Amino acid sequence: MASPVPLNQFSLFHAIGNTPAVCLTQDIPGDEPASLLLLGCGDVRNILFTSYMNSSSEPRPLDYTCCDIQPAVIARNVLLFTLVVDTNEDADISLLWNIYYHLFIDDRSHILLESQVKKLHRFSSSLRYWHQSEYGRFLRFCDSRTLALVRDIWHSYLSVRDKADYLASFRKAIQTCLDVKVATTGSGIDLGGARAAAPNATQALKDLPALHSRFWKNGSTSNDPKALNVHPNPTLAPLENDNALLHSGTDPLLGFHLVTAYTPVDAGSPFYRKEVAFSHAQNVVESARLQFNIWCQSLKRDHKSVTVRFFAGDALAFCHTLQHLDATGEISAKWFRTSYSFDTFSLDGEDYALEDGVVAPLAFDVIDTSSLIDFLGGINVFTAAGPLLHEKESSTIYAESFAKYVPEVDVLLNDLFAGHFPTVSILLGVFPVQYWTNSSAVANAEEQLMHDFRKCSMVDGVNTRNVYNRTLWKYQWPYWSHSPGSSCSPLIKFDPDSLAVVLFGIYMNMFMNEDVKFVLAHPNCEMIRYHRGSFARFLSFVKGRVMVDWNKAISALITLIEKDKALGVRQNFLHELYTQLHILDVYSDSLFTTELKYDRSPHDFRAWKKMPYLVSITVKVPRAKLSVFTKTRCGKLINGFVQSKQIGQNSLFAAVQLGFGQVICSGPRNSDHFAVTIAKDHNGWKGKSPLIISFVVPSVLLLAQPESMTVGMSLHHTPSISSTFDDVLGTELVVFSSDLGNQSSVYISKHRPNHAGMPCPPQPWSNRVYPAKMDASSYHVTLTADIDKQKRIIDRFTTRIDFLSNEAKAILRSQKKIEVSQPSPCSLCVPVEGQSSEIVITFPAPVLKPNKKRTIRVAKKSSYVEIIAHRAEKPDRQGYSDYIFPVFLSGGGPVAWNIPYLNPNRLPILDTDRLEDFGWLITHVSTMFSGKECELRAKLDNSRPKPNQDSRLCFKDTLFAMHMSFARVKGEKCKVFGISCGEIGLHILFLRSSVRMDLSNHTLALDVAIVPLRLDMGKPIRDFITKLGMEELITMLVEEDELRLWKKLLPAFVERCREWRHKPTCEYKAKSRIPLTVELHQQVLCSCGNGIFPPNFVGDLPKWEAISRHAVRGLIPLLFTLPYLDTKDALGKEKKAGQNQCEACGAEKSVHGRALLPCSQCHLVRYCSSKCQRTHWKAHRKTCLGKGAGSAHC
Repeated sequence: MASPVPLNQFSLFHAIGNTPAVCLTQDIPGDEPASLLLLGCGDVRNILFTSYMNSSSEPRPLDYTCCDIQPAVIARNVLLFTLVVDTNEDADISLLWNIYYHLFIDDRSHILLESQVKKLHRFSSSLRYWHQSEYGRFLRFCDSRTLALVRDIWHSYLSVRDKADYLASFRKAIQTCLDVKVATTGSGIDLGGARAAAPNATQALKDLPALHSRFWKNGSTSNDPKALNVHPNPTLAPLENDNALLHSGTDPLLGFHLVTAYTPVDAGSPFYRKEVAFSHAQNVVESARLQFNIWCQSLKRDHKSVTVRFFAGDALAFCHTLQHLDATGEISAKWFRTSYSFDTFSLDGEDYALEDGVVAPLAFDVIDTSSLIDFLGGINVFTAAGPLLHEKESSTIYAESFAKYVPEVDVLLNDLFAGHFPTVSILLGVFPVQYWTNSSAVANAEEQLMHDFRKCSMVDGVNTRNVYNRTLWKYQWPYWSHSPGSSCSPLIKFDPDSLAVVLFGIYMNMFMNEDVKFVLAHPNCEMIRYHRGSFARFLSFVKGRVMVDWNKAISALITLIEKDKALGVRQNFLHELYTQLHILDVYSDSLFTTELKYDRSPHDFRAWKKMPYLVSITVKVPRAKLSVFTKTRCGKLINGFVQSKQIGQNSLFAAVQLGFGQVICSGPRNSDHFAVTIAKDHNGWKGKSPLIISFVVPSVLLLAQPESMTVGMSLHHTPSISSTFDDVLGTELVVFSSDLGNQSSVYISKHRPNHAGMPCPPQPWSNRVYPAKMDASSYHVTLTADIDKQKRIIDRFTTRIDFLSNEAKAILRSQKKIEVSQPSPCSLCVPVEGQSSEIVITFPAPVLKPNKKRTIRVAKKSSYVEIIAHRAEKPDRQGYSDYIFPVFLSGGGPVAWNIPYLNPNRLPILDTDRLEDFGWLITHVSTMFSGKECELRAKLDNSRPKPNQDSRLCFKDTLFAMHMSFARVKGEKCKVFGISCGEIGLHILFLRSSVRMDLSNHTLALDVAIVPLRLDMGKPIRDFITKLGMEELITMLVEEDELRLWKKLLPAFVERCREWRHKPTCEYKAKSRIPLTVELHQQVLCSCGNGIFPPNFVGDLPKWEAISRHAVRGLIPLLFTLPYLDTKDALGKEKKAGQNQCEACGAEKSVHGRALLPCSQCHLVRYCSSKCQRTHWKAHRKTCLGKGAGSAHC
């Protein structure tokens, strides 16, 4: 497989997601059909919520392809989807909730579950029969084996009812899950639920841990003591022969947006519930149930425009097979389904059949990789998924991470992507938007809040968990220029030695766990995500993306690797590296190019008539050898090895395949047709069969001294594994070893087990579109990446523009000077004298504007211009503070980056009239500001803006004022917010409609009518303003730089909530510019959406009808910095400051002159006396996290 293989006695069943649902289409325009690939898809919450957010009178077609390694996850999802489709409008959807989320269910739910499963079992007898069934158009399977696996699971749901001890074994399994949780994370309070209630999560920090405990104790979310939930839910039960345990973090509530349980929403809003006599905690459950009901109703209503496809297996294997199918038309790339199965798979579903034309998508608008990068590594995930991304500006990849808190974002990303993050992302062909803009409309304050609580030394009994982060990546634009008459090399050019240095740096980072110095300095860093096959596949990917003399580059790289002395086991893995490079057609060592010479033997593989350069070794490890693992649960990575006793050489192979079963041979061993088949033992660890390990090696390795060779299985060295197993297995950690000639344990064949053959090498991307040919162009642009060899990173780019035609050469000779402009951080423009057009150069990362003297070279005789552009480190601090939500003009219209596309009508309205406590809102809006920005903000002079003030900081400050005004925090009646600039007067008006809750992004959004003022508007605007009362209009005085920033961002605010289509006469298209201008009192936005508003959009504003034709609807977000960068640490600083002061009176010592006394419940605040403690309790009880807080004194 593409990543190292652990030998685990149990896995975790992720049946229910533990992060709030997200809208999977929020970063692509809302008026186009979308294809989505979900890797590690998990439960249904994201599909349900996405369906809800896209619901309309004409919903766009959505085509999902879902991949999960656990067939039981898919079985549950298909079951629920079919129940949703079958449910009548007046049916009780609470039964669906019970079936999908409860550990124990009542009679009605149990009857419905059984009847539905019987129906599905009947329809799933074959792939064709399923696709012809009533569910076949909506729910489809990528291959027949996935359907068979799912059908087996449905059958198990029906068979468990006949087992007398089923209830007892089910309860025992639940207790085992809880025991594993205590052993791995401790028994303290888990704060992870806070993100589900963001941005108003304080009360949730107390409610959710109690609800979580109740769920695991009672097996349901019900608070009804009379509820007869007596039937174990088979959809959440462990399968008979499966070693999967239900994840102990399973909690039905955490996948929903629980902020609606703590925050009043308008009566006309989605998710509004009438006031009922529920406790805070039970109100959370009812809010989640309501959301589930509404989401299900949306999917039922729109399911005819939705297709959901399923594949059960390894995500990387699935992606590489889709790549292979797209490039070759072959439905199998000879990948095994999982690391623990010897079954190869083929996409034999009819949607992938070439004779009828492939119906299923092979390229995707959205790829969601869940949290795979945490376990598989960014390089593995992006080399597999990246080529499947549609080549257009809006295409998006999401990656989630639950990483331990780090002080800087670069530390996290460099670890996840095994190298200098900007360099690796350039080579991977993706653009990390949030990283380069240092901005996001998605809040992460609750992650910071939870970190601060964990970090506080006075908080006991709180589990230390990881910080959640969801990152957004865009397709990296082609490097060629779209300028008329010009062409460009489609690939980045590299010097061979320079590329080798960069790749060697990535190699060293991928395997830093083998560096003794690193291991000694970081003994707890044991996350190993790569083996040499991973690196070889990355090289294969890079080979197709660069312009270089590949033979020279790879030879230089191999030399660096062979000479390296830092990695302690470098020589042990060299044969595996050579093997994987040869398989993937990246590089062939002399092992694979020289004639094989050996002594032939009539009895074994040496008698083969045609000896291949690669052979497969299959080793049978006796069950007794595995007893050493039964007493420990620590993860163990497995290596195969080939050892020469004569010369002491030990070659390790981490790209292995594992499985329990029996070896079946066909043909004599000395025959070319000898093959190995593995009959799987479905009982796995619970059975009696041996463990089978298989790996591919160079045949020359076995031919030199076969009589002195031993092969077998060992553990991968890490500090914890060595300390645990050294005494039992020896320092080499050998689990099992056998002589090569031992025919009862060792099998050598030409192909991998089950006639798998060797994995197919990647093919060139079939959907790449290249620009015009060079000979038809007047100018040709070549982009070369220049390297800092000491740091092993891409440091700058050299652009060479060759003037080809006689006319172009003449223009260059006559041109007096070359003026380079920079319209955006990722592009440069070179004007051509006497021409209306200019040569536009696009870069794969932000660059700094060239310094004319040293970085622009004009060679008039040789007819070329060279421009050196250094890569920017932080564009927002290097002259591009307005690089926040860029909007591009694509073929179909504007495309906005980095700002979620939302249907505002699907967002609940915050009822500010019923909101009693604005503290959480003020805190949330304040989290826009980083710690450094808070210090700078204190120095801002809003009454007299200065030209040299940070325009982004000033923008945030104005944004803060707008949110406070429209939320009416101080009781204002603000209906219009105006932005004014100096003596020039008002420039932009924002008319309040509502403050909406952007649930999935954990933040707020202002639903407004935007009126950019122009000189030609005249009397209607003056009349409108004069009719406004003193309290109805609030104006903010800004400086010109901030005003320009507002104008640059207005198109994004409009595009994100657009429900209308741009007209053929759209000004954006006519002028090829967004915004149209940032000049004073000129037209900023196109007029396509002017005057299009829902009824009663702005209430009772006078003269609204007169100015509405100049207004357009917009949705204004808050602007947050990138997680970890300029961390806020608000709680930490507050507590550090407050730990030496009485919370009530500020005294620094107790009344007796001793140290202050902590609150006995939460230990977070301190008091000088019991009197101060009692006095302050009314205020403190709202935020006290102690057990029972809110009902008793400290």
